[in-house]
Amino acid sequence: MSILDSKFFRTSWYLFLLLLQFISRLLKSVWLFFPGILFLVLAMWCFWSLNQGKDIIVAFTENHQAKAFFFIAIAFWIYVSWYSARIVAYLKKGKQEDRIIKIMEGCPPEETEKNLRNKQFFDLPPVWLQTFPHIIGYACLLVIEMAVLQSPVRGEAAITSAKATWFFFLGMIISWGLDGMVRDFSGKNLKGSRILFYALLGVFLLAAVGVISNPKGSIMFLLWVLLLLHGVFLLYINLRKKIVPPAVKIRPFIITRWMYSVMGFLRIPRTETGYFRWFNIVAMAGLIVYLLTIRSIETSWQLGPFPFVLLAFAVLLGFGNILTALSVKVSINLHFIIFAIALLLGSDETHYVRTKRFDTTAQHGVYNQRQDLQTYFRNWVNDRGAAIDSAANNYPVYFVLANGGASRSGYWTASVLGKLEDTTAAGNDPFSRHVFCLSGTSGGGVGVATFFSLLYEREKMSKEVNVSYLRSARLFLKKDFLTHTLAHMLGPDYFKYIFHVDNDDLSDRAGALEETVEAGARTVNDTLRSPMDQPFSKMLALRNQPYNLPVLCINTTRMQDGNPAVVTNIRLNKEIFNNREDVMDILNDTLDMRLSTVSILGARFPYISPAGRVDQWLPEKVRVKKTDSMLIHYFVDGGYFDNSGAGVVQEMIRAMLIQADTTQDLQFKQRVAKLHFVVLHITNSPVGVAPLVSISPLKNDLSSPILTILGAYDMQTTVNDKRLINFLKDVDRDSICKSAEYYPIHLYKDPAEKEAERKRGDTLQEIPYAMNWFISDTTLKRMDNRLLQQPKLQGLIKRIVSP
Repeated sequence: MSILDSKFFRTSWYLFLLLLQFISRLLKSVWLFFPGILFLVLAMWCFWSLNQGKDIIVAFTENHQAKAFFFIAIAFWIYVSWYSARIVAYLKKGKQEDRIIKIMEGCPPEETEKNLRNKQFFDLPPVWLQTFPHIIGYACLLVIEMAVLQSPVRGEAAITSAKATWFFFLGMIISWGLDGMVRDFSGKNLKGSRILFYALLGVFLLAAVGVISNPKGSIMFLLWVLLLLHGVFLLYINLRKKIVPPAVKIRPFIITRWMYSVMGFLRIPRTETGYFRWFNIVAMAGLIVYLLTIRSIETSWQLGPFPFVLLAFAVLLGFGNILTALSVKVSINLHFIIFAIALLLGSDETHYVRTKRFDTTAQHGVYNQRQDLQTYFRNWVNDRGAAIDSAANNYPVYFVLANGGASRSGYWTASVLGKLEDTTAAGNDPFSRHVFCLSGTSGGGVGVATFFSLLYEREKMSKEVNVSYLRSARLFLKKDFLTHTLAHMLGPDYFKYIFHVDNDDLSDRAGALEETVEAGARTVNDTLRSPMDQPFSKMLALRNQPYNLPVLCINTTRMQDGNPAVVTNIRLNKEIFNNREDVMDILNDTLDMRLSTVSILGARFPYISPAGRVDQWLPEKVRVKKTDSMLIHYFVDGGYFDNSGAGVVQEMIRAMLIQADTTQDLQFKQRVAKLHFVVLHITNSPVGVAPLVSISPLKNDLSSPILTILGAYDMQTTVNDKRLINFLKDVDRDSICKSAEYYPIHLYKDPAEKEAERKRGDTLQEIPYAMNWFISDTTLKRMDNRLLQQPKLQGLIKRIVSP
């Protein structure tokens, strides 16, 4: 007997075919229910892997108002995930049955019925179609439960992502097993299962009220409430109800008739009338909150990012499952058609940089009247001439650099500068009097723009009014800038490609971020508020006018060619600044920008903020062709080219030194000779060398270009910073000014601090500070404590106060 005829081989071959069939059905199920699975994976990535997502959960536990919205959001997400997938399953099951009936046309009814019960005739048997929606619903809860267990709030008790993955799959197995047991119990004892369901629902509602009413409740209490919700959901989806026809037929109400028509179209059995009714109620409630968050900044602040992300995921996956259901219904892949329409037909430009027209025609061309660097430098020195002349040793001049890092960077930068200003403001020689330039990128640009705007606002106030720059900056930059931005990102900016809507009445996500920044500044309850909604044209250093504010440089990058650009209150000379684009020179003379737009233009980092378009109108004499009347510029985050703003500062110092060295004004030259240039570099990222690790050959072949570009992104800033440091050493050794130095102030501990802690026996790892447009109070308090303990900052304060 050959091996092919052996029982072992036949058994093995049969098991192999069963395995192939299982894999085939699994892949078909994943494809059919892809929208729900996709958003599960996204939720895992957001709340398990990203520090920003983990900090969002921490912030949620601190937001008393958001907890009520959370239970609405998670119920919405679970219900839509489960029941929209269930609708797809019913349509798929009906389609398969229709095919069998059509094939068996003309055969005896009992034969047709027999084949309808034979699962081998189905691509996806009914048990698969019934199970997958349940699994998706359970997975939604497990993702959030595992996110809670990983929360930094739990300290050393927090589990790792790897352990969470194992717990997740174990929870799925347990939920699947319990699902079958509860389904059997419900089938045999419907009344008992309903009593158990309502009892557990009552306990859950009481526990949820406890979570909502207790602002300082433990996050583990929230986990137990989620487990109660898990049990409620497990019982609810397995309740069964038999339809008993009424003794007298009564014509249903019009809404009920409409609902039955929709259920018939979707092949949903009448036994699920209650499920379908509640699906529509829950979906409508969640959709209303979702739309309100898009339209209202105040609603977004009450909701917070965590509940909104769940709401948005539910809306988007619901839309995806609608397309899937219709695709099954008409046997055409509508996802592909929608994608093709969005890709091929495109839409009108929706990412113009947000501008405003001047109030009067007299203001047209005001940006052309800005002082150039040489004029500003001469005026700056002469305005401080008496103080420079009377200085015993040197006169410090500060050039502030602020690295990118969203709200983390903005908050830290403005806190450092606010602390320095508050400490020195009581005397006649405040820190800001010595600041020549504020250069920032991304969130650092928001930080320096905040400090700049507070200086601008303070000038208009009485000197008797007590103010605190530190307090004002903190109250402003602790606001939630993320939720309303996400609402536009996961709302209008998503659907515009499908429905081809424009942004005339509704801003894109970058505009939403700017509007939130403006609203956040307006709602600060303090004597000093950042005027983020004010036109930047009011803050310029204009020719032949006195000016007491520093140079402001918001660094950005032109997307098309990677050329660096700057938004600034002085006018840039391209020869001095190595061909950097002056954004305000590009802007149409009839248009203006608000300070919020200026600060965010350097913080357009994917995918939260898209590249912003600015059109430059060309005069006829400079056109290559007569039809070339306009150049189109797209600007993105300045960190693509230089994440610290070091380049523009180095070019600025070099031009200032050349001016002083070549001037015929001896008094000006003598004053410059007493200047001590200090580059004050405020960083907010970990300090040290990134580890060099090996990668797999496949990863090398597939992703080495991308990894190299990402590495170059960080290294380019490091090289720019090092170039500036070496340049300052040269200036310190041999230049017309008195001296120069580089002075960093790090949010994270530098190697020297870590070494000192190690010698003291402190080996605890530094907890990361989340980088986001919204920061939890827990992280903010850690940053506030760091401000009090930062040794370089304390040293600088002592040096300024007691020179």
